[in-house]
Amino acid sequence: MTMNWEDELSAGMREHTADLKPSADLLDRAARRNRRRTAAMASGTGVFALAAVVAVAMTALGGTPVAPVEPGPRPAPELLTVAMVQERAVAALAADDLQHVVSTVDHQGRTEHGEWWFDQQTGDSRITELRAPGGTVTMDLWQLVRDDKLTMTQVFHGDRSYVLLERPLNGQRPPGPAGSTPGELRAALQRGDGYTLVGPADLDGQAVLHLRLTFEDGSDDLWVDAQTYRAVRRETVKHTPDGDARNRLEFTWQPRTSESLKPLTATIPPGYTQRELPPVDGPM
Repeated sequence: MTMNWEDELSAGMREHTADLKPSADLLDRAARRNRRRTAAMASGTGVFALAAVVAVAMTALGGTPVAPVEPGPRPAPELLTVAMVQERAVAALAADDLQHVVSTVDHQGRTEHGEWWFDQQTGDSRITELRAPGGTVTMDLWQLVRDDKLTMTQVFHGDRSYVLLERPLNGQRPPGPAGSTPGELRAALQRGDGYTLVGPADLDGQAVLHLRLTFEDGSDDLWVDAQTYRAVRRETVKHTPDGDARNRLEFTWQPRTSESLKPLTATIPPGYTQRELPPVDGPM
């Protein structure tokens, strides 16, 4: 059997040098060379070991870093039309929440303040007249609907008197506070020659959509919430020979709870005197 040429060469060298003894100087140089080779190998092993540790750590943390992904194009904002806003505002009026209205009327240098509650489910309402917003109540008027009958309780706080009146409804519903009930708002929004869309606006920090109707002797402005489309404010202005008459209505909507319905409970303070009224026949 023939041997590989490398094996033959190694065997020949061993045979040729078998009786030779290396000098001390040769052994010293060989030892130093071996130490340098060992140190270099150890250093290289450390670098590769460190790289391996880093790779393992990065894998444990969720993989190697990746280039940031550019966000895609944002969807274009919805282009609202007046018809869309009106339709959504009408739909928002379908809820049976309790309606609360704060009213301010300015005419001929005089300002009148009022606060109203209206229950869409029953048709009950309460109207108060105030000296100032949140101030002393000068008059209360409750209109309560039960069994096709309207019971009106009007309290005059100035002279500590009140009036009671009952009328048959004959299938009708009381109109409620003028200009503000959901039915009236719905009718205004559904008019054929109705509002134009002025655009988005900020109303005391609330994002709203502004609608406007202009007529010959005045204007009708309505603001609805930009998210819910619930009515927030309505302001009508009528030009008269005596100056502009301005009526502002501020709306809030409350769930029907025992607490929110409390203002609709007619209350006559103790010591008030009932006024006598002549009988009234027929429906309201």
